[in-house]
Amino acid sequence: MVSWPWEGRAPTPSRFQMSISFCPSGHCPRNRVRCEIQERDLCTNSRDCPKKMKCCQFSCGKKCLDVDKDVCTLPKVPGPCNAYFVRWWYDQQKETCSSFIYGGCQGNNNNFQSEKCEETCKKPDFLTSQPSLEPGLL
Repeated sequence: MVSWPWEGRAPTPSRFQMSISFCPSGHCPRNRVRCEIQERDLCTNSRDCPKKMKCCQFSCGKKCLDVDKDVCTLPKVPGPCNAYFVRWWYDQQKETCSSFIYGGCQGNNNNFQSEKCEETCKKPDFLTSQPSLEPGLL
């Protein structure tokens, strides 16, 4: 049984964020992490996540995401706020990452801090490339 530092008190979001540091290294919780601004750094394969999900590291902790569903297919959403953060989103039609200006609030999970979003979203070449056939071979 895990002992929480706020035993007997209802967990507030700030206390929950603090508790993430108590998770062992490499552990990816199956529940969704809630935080004010979710800045994703990297998603990797994880045996701790169910099915095709990947463990994604955010500024406020880790969570399991189905990157094909939760991230890579989502549109670019700058959000309604007026901050100026250069971010990257995966454009599924172009199969590449493109920069955009994020306003600092709302938006969605297709919001990366670098072009490394291709490491999370882009399918390996051997899955997308078609074999080339020379004329007359068929």
